[in-house]
Amino acid sequence: MKTPRHFLRATALACLIAVPVQYVLALPAEIEADRLVLAAEEKIAQQDFEGARLYLERVEPLKAEPRPVYYFLFGQVLLREGSLEKAQSHLSDYVAKVGREGEHYDDALRLLTQIEEQLDSRKDVAAARDRQDLKAIGLEAGDSEGKAYDDKVRKLFLSANLQDALVMHVNSLLKSYVYLEGKVKNPDLSARESYSVSLAGSTDIVVSRTQMTPSAGGHAELSTDRLNALGVSPFVTYRCSKAVDSCVIRHPVSGDDWMRVAYDEAGAKEISTAMTRLIKALQR
Repeated sequence: MKTPRHFLRATALACLIAVPVQYVLALPAEIEADRLVLAAEEKIAQQDFEGARLYLERVEPLKAEPRPVYYFLFGQVLLREGSLEKAQSHLSDYVAKVGREGEHYDDALRLLTQIEEQLDSRKDVAAARDRQDLKAIGLEAGDSEGKAYDDKVRKLFLSANLQDALVMHVNSLLKSYVYLEGKVKNPDLSARESYSVSLAGSTDIVVSRTQMTPSAGGHAELSTDRLNALGVSPFVTYRCSKAVDSCVIRHPVSGDDWMRVAYDEAGAKEISTAMTRLIKALQR
């Protein structure tokens, strides 16, 4: 008995549909790399740097030489994350590959200058931190200036408890110096980072970070960092950079960026001082 032709055609079509989509749509490595780079470029245009990274990380395993713009895009992502040396390497690769005629040549050079300034700033902060620690050794015995600061904060917030007064002072400062992204600061439209501190138990400081991007529907990302004040150097430092239009409060143990605030030297200094006094208060 002969099988009807229409049945054979239907069976063949069903087999084709059953083939996994990834095999039907497989692209040569070079073209797939181009697709991923283009997708990353669109993500960066939307200020979605994490999404861009996910695409860019899939390029290297393809073992295909990507378009030069790949290095420019990855450099931006790494700079955004604070991986300065890696960002510097990628951006240097970009300008070396494209030369002066490259589409993003000038922008890459500006970013390289920005990275250089940040690296120099890190060295300055490390040196200042060493000097500050040495100075602190001599101040431990008679901390009259610090005690006067504590009394002022306690009176300001009408609190008999020094730790609570310092927490309120720090949070008031953090609320006043919220970091807004972009050259034009618009509280309703700019992406922002905001922080608050609280106490957990008798010795722990919890720093809560909220990152909000209005362009992404007002989605907020929350994270926390916990510091046990016992046995650590209480001296908190800061650094400010015009290049990135912000100041950062440094973690007293690792020296890493702890909190990012608006670009204001006086504000960053006051936050650092208040955090130092809070850590010292918890260590008593």
